[in-house]
Amino acid sequence: MKRKIEIIGPKVHEVGYRYFLMNQAMLMGVNGFAAQNQPGKNSQQEVWVIIEGSKGPLDAFSTFAQTKRPDDAEVSDVIIKDFEGFVPRMVDFALILTAGQIVKAIPIIQEIKGHTAETAESLREDRLVRMERDIQAIKARLGMP
Repeated sequence: MKRKIEIIGPKVHEVGYRYFLMNQAMLMGVNGFAAQNQPGKNSQQEVWVIIEGSKGPLDAFSTFAQTKRPDDAEVSDVIIKDFEGFVPRMVDFALILTAGQIVKAIPIIQEIKGHTAETAESLREDRLVRMERDIQAIKARLGMP
């Protein structure tokens, strides 16, 4: 049994929706799963989900998708219909989704790394300046040049 779920709303991208749904599908015993962000129409965004499995887990997941959402999501409609195409295994989709998120994160991590190196150097310089001031103050108290 296969289904397609279309989640539509002004804010369904960049809120963790695909991971939110994938995690629940795993917990409910859905065998096949894929989720993809779609542009939507009229200032709406869409997340399309395709699932495969036995009736019980698909019914439970469909109810979940209709009634639950990530905290920051804004949903105006959820459409559920039968699906006839290919649905990847859950584990395959999880690997693909994770790899895609890592690819998006690499430039951010590199930028953070660059800023961290700059910050560390600045802190080292500040510490040296403070240490030199402290040494001068101690020498002055001791009457040393």
